[in-house]
Amino acid sequence: MRFLLPVLVMLGCADPYGDAKKADTIEAYEAFLATEPSGADKLMAESRLEELMVKRAEESHAIADYDAVLQRFASSRKAKQMQEGRSNAAFAVAEADGSVDAWKKFLAENDFADAALKKRAKTMVDVAEYTALVAIAEPVVAPVNLAGDAAGAKDGWGITAEITNNATVALEYANLELQFLDGEGKKLKAVSWPIAAQAGPGGLPMEEAHAKPFAPAEKRTWSYSTGETPEGWAEGKVKLVLVGARPAPAAPPQ
Repeated sequence: MRFLLPVLVMLGCADPYGDAKKADTIEAYEAFLATEPSGADKLMAESRLEELMVKRAEESHAIADYDAVLQRFASSRKAKQMQEGRSNAAFAVAEADGSVDAWKKFLAENDFADAALKKRAKTMVDVAEYTALVAIAEPVVAPVNLAGDAAGAKDGWGITAEITNNATVALEYANLELQFLDGEGKKLKAVSWPIAAQAGPGGLPMEEAHAKPFAPAEKRTWSYSTGETPEGWAEGKVKLVLVGARPAPAAPPQ
């Protein structure tokens, strides 16, 4: 009996929930809940586990972490927020890939995404077919005088790139997005301006050379200038991607 008493005392002092609470990690609460406890301890552990998993997703912006919350806590008060984060993260993955399959995967897995994001993804499915056919040369970034005064102070940036239509059809519309990147290649800001369109954003007039369809094998110079660059921009680091494309209608039969 003298050996049994200390054992019973030790068992009576065991506090699995207290240990999980002291560690306060996702792993600790998951281990505790795996023992299928009941009562108040289970409810408190699940509540804290949810908080920690939401926090992890908000910090990592990883699709897997958003999915972990949505799968385990489908009725969470943060479900809508997790869905929004998940769709934004998935959109970024599809954008980086740029393929038809990547955009179709986004649409298949993110039906809860907002209408504007899904509309853009559907547009990008069509655009992706032309991505490999519209060749975009490395952009050239240089300080410029925004008023066009060669002798004036350099108060902005000019970005130019040679664009070639390698498709077998003319494009009546081809829009390019200029992305300003930080030192790690993360997009900080984006603006778009077409290489072929009847009008620019907001109905701004296009140069005559860019208002007509972009013919097969034709090469054009895309240019953009601005005095507004985002904080954190790695000076001179930009990316230019095709975000809109529409073939010119076929000529009616004679």
